[in-house]
Amino acid sequence: METLSDQSPFSRQSREQDEGRYASGNLILWLAVIAVLVGLNFGSWSFCMWVFGQPEHPLNYRLLTKLDRLAPIHGFTPVSAPRGKFHSMKDLYAQAYPFSETEMRAYNGILKRYYLKNYLERDDVTFLSGEFTVLSAQAMGEEDVFPAGYVIRGRSTTFPDAILDFALPSETTPEKFALAPGQVFKIEESSTCAALLHVERLEDSTMVFTVVPLVEREYEFGEDVAIAVKVPPEIRIEPERWPISSAGEEIEAKPVGAGEAADGGR
Repeated sequence: METLSDQSPFSRQSREQDEGRYASGNLILWLAVIAVLVGLNFGSWSFCMWVFGQPEHPLNYRLLTKLDRLAPIHGFTPVSAPRGKFHSMKDLYAQAYPFSETEMRAYNGILKRYYLKNYLERDDVTFLSGEFTVLSAQAMGEEDVFPAGYVIRGRSTTFPDAILDFALPSETTPEKFALAPGQVFKIEESSTCAALLHVERLEDSTMVFTVVPLVEREYEFGEDVAIAVKVPPEIRIEPERWPISSAGEEIEAKPVGAGEAADGGR
């Protein structure tokens, strides 16, 4: 009968070599599994940080609101409104004019992020004040940023290169809102707290600034022209919905010499 030698398949040395290879294979497999789990954990953590940290992205906003992980948007009173600085149209124009497209997208994202978070722990809100000439008034519906109310498009009386979209959200859209083009209205400071939400650069030097009042109250623009502003708990923030007013043709009707006056004021 054949005797077992050190080289036999059944020898102790052979068994030890097989066990060593098996242990090495298991170790590599476990290291790979651990690496995958660590990667998944890091990816999940990074995704959560991105979603919660940047609710201004439409996908993130839909997810957070669906899961009730973002507090509803709410309005304020003149006393409870967040603190900030009031700017003229000329100031805002000068601030945004040098921005590249990338910088403008980032700036608009930050403006919306603060608004969606109700300016929690913020004391640097960008507010607008000044006088404006009405270009048009457009009702807002379900497909707009705000589901009801009106948006007034106006032009600054002191800086014509700056166009205003003054969004006035409401619980229901008034049946009558006869605001005549050419009428001048004023955005007050503390009684309105009109916060900047979006800046749109047009092909020429004109910019459209979208603002919304943080103070909930009735706003009157003349006889039989009033609207009770009420902020909805959720809005639509997709990029294609900005600026809110679709009355682009009114922008072309810049007053004669307005461009030169604006250039001289810069």
